[in-house]
Amino acid sequence: MLLIAARLVASHWVASAPDPLRQIHYSPLVLDRQQQPLSLFLSADGYWRRQVTLEQVDRGYIDMLLAYEDKRFESHHGVDWLALMRSGLQAAWHGEIVSGGSTLTMQVVRLLDGRPTRSLAAKVAQIRGALALEQRLDKQQILELYLNLAPMGGNLEGVGAASLAWFGKNPGWLSAAESALLVAIPQSPARRIPSRDTEAALAARNRVLARSLSSGLLGEEVANEARQEPMPTLQRPMPRLAWHLSRRLLEQSNQGHVETSLDARLQRRLERQLREWVVRQPRPVTAAMLVVDHHTGELRASIGAADALDAERAGYVDMTQALRSPGSTLKPLVYALGFDEGVVHPETLINDAPHDFDGWSPANFDGRYLGPMTIREALQSSRNLPAVAVLDAVGPGRLLGAMRRAGAEPVVPSGATPGLAVALGGVGTRLEDMAAIYAMIANEGRAVRLTTVPQEEGEAALGPGISQGPRVISARASWYLADILRQTPRGGLGTPDRIAFKTGTSYGHRDAWSIGFDGRHVIAIWVGRADNGSMPGALGARSAAPLLFSAFDVLGIEAPDRTPPADALIASTAELPRSLRQFHGASGQPLDAMRIVVPRDGAEVQLSSADSASLFVRLQGGEPPFHWLVNNQPVAMDELRREGWLEDIGGGFHRLTVLDSRGRSASAAVSLMP
Repeated sequence: MLLIAARLVASHWVASAPDPLRQIHYSPLVLDRQQQPLSLFLSADGYWRRQVTLEQVDRGYIDMLLAYEDKRFESHHGVDWLALMRSGLQAAWHGEIVSGGSTLTMQVVRLLDGRPTRSLAAKVAQIRGALALEQRLDKQQILELYLNLAPMGGNLEGVGAASLAWFGKNPGWLSAAESALLVAIPQSPARRIPSRDTEAALAARNRVLARSLSSGLLGEEVANEARQEPMPTLQRPMPRLAWHLSRRLLEQSNQGHVETSLDARLQRRLERQLREWVVRQPRPVTAAMLVVDHHTGELRASIGAADALDAERAGYVDMTQALRSPGSTLKPLVYALGFDEGVVHPETLINDAPHDFDGWSPANFDGRYLGPMTIREALQSSRNLPAVAVLDAVGPGRLLGAMRRAGAEPVVPSGATPGLAVALGGVGTRLEDMAAIYAMIANEGRAVRLTTVPQEEGEAALGPGISQGPRVISARASWYLADILRQTPRGGLGTPDRIAFKTGTSYGHRDAWSIGFDGRHVIAIWVGRADNGSMPGALGARSAAPLLFSAFDVLGIEAPDRTPPADALIASTAELPRSLRQFHGASGQPLDAMRIVVPRDGAEVQLSSADSASLFVRLQGGEPPFHWLVNNQPVAMDELRREGWLEDIGGGFHRLTVLDSRGRSASAAVSLMP
């Protein structure tokens, strides 16, 4: 009866023990597609504490830990009474504690409680907590708590964080020497940190190896090799790859663990490459990069800034999400719409010459005009006027609509109507938007939804053209663009005919772009200043393009499919249907058609008293010398210029006429009101 009563009292004593479990704050973690860490962040209470499961930890470490710390872990119920008795007798004999009697369960209770257990009362409370914990959790759960809470020195806790800090790898592939070190450190974490006392850490590691050898866990040869393995002396920085994206994904998921489609190895190499390039640039120039699988939409790499910790370059700003002017990188989509509308073909002739679009006369970047050229040549040499002329024919609204269907979110000034300047970058876009647009072009004209979620093997193996996104441009237009952009002159960069690419520079040299794709991936690069300041002399072809081809060198180039679709028209200019041989603008007239654009035909011009005897005129098209007539009477004007002042003209109705060297003429009727 007394025995039964004692058991009842003991059971009640254990059952009424305070619950030792508490909320554990783990370090938020972002993983790549192979479960490799991209970024690890401090926990809410300031610790590096990476949560791992039993299956994620090397079995050799688990066996070594149990053999050294608690060899009867699987059989006891929280307390190893034999070990406690041995520890007590040794302490009495030597007058000090020689060996511990705590089980792993008791150590977990101490780690959860956080208070010292040197006093007898504290030790009794720990025993009570261990017995209670074994009634609440199974052995695997208790062991996992130890794996995640074991003190590893400083603010390092758990084998997951310690493995990253000392060996730079996951705890699933530990050597015997590495396992022994991680078993030894928690016994005296303040003294056995390798970077603080290498000799103490080495001696403790070797004692664990000796115990493992004597218990039969290790053979003599393995143990000897482990003793010779160098001891790490520096704590590695925690992973901080794809830092901007990692933070964003953690905020969006509201969880502490996110798996992504990124490739940590590729991300690391590209970050190093971009950082080495940026440090050679004047401050505060920085750069950003995205790598996308255009078959599946998966992001493979994302770099928001070359160095997130570089305050002078505003490295904390994620430039993959910043609104910027895309410069000339939208021109391919402009021409694709022209291809689908049937107004141009790659071999259609278009005139690169001054032209007035309802009062706006765009100029080329270099200030020169090259005259008649094919659409292919116009895109490859990135001429401004031909792109604006084609957009004038298809409409700016069509371009913005195509951008949105491709997954981009273009931004125009509030309340403004998009104009033809959109063709030259007059719209706000993000690097992510441009990557989506070029992924669509590479994916046979179907939109590709960019995602950081790893796709199933079956989805990833579907191949090009299988994306479920809407069709934005035809497969024919997509093939035309890829064929043109693969042949773009590249100044000796990269291998010809394998990468289709386009560069761009925004107004004022604020943004330099280079975006390209091969048979599998799109790489999009932006170079600029986070404060939107100017970079005098910077050009996409000089700044961003070398980075693009260097990134493809790291990634590896996958050969593109050059097979044209069945409806592609492969012909020279002379072989094209008559309507496609020469581009006719929105007015139906060739771009080189001669016309008076200022003043317009039928205009009423109110002249001030100071200007009552003169009229400003501007001519478009034609070939000099020019001869001007007012009411069929010749007037003096510079014969080589397309604009100037007609002097000594009074008020009233007048007909202006101009003749060029080829006998062509243009007229405009105007009423001048003094």
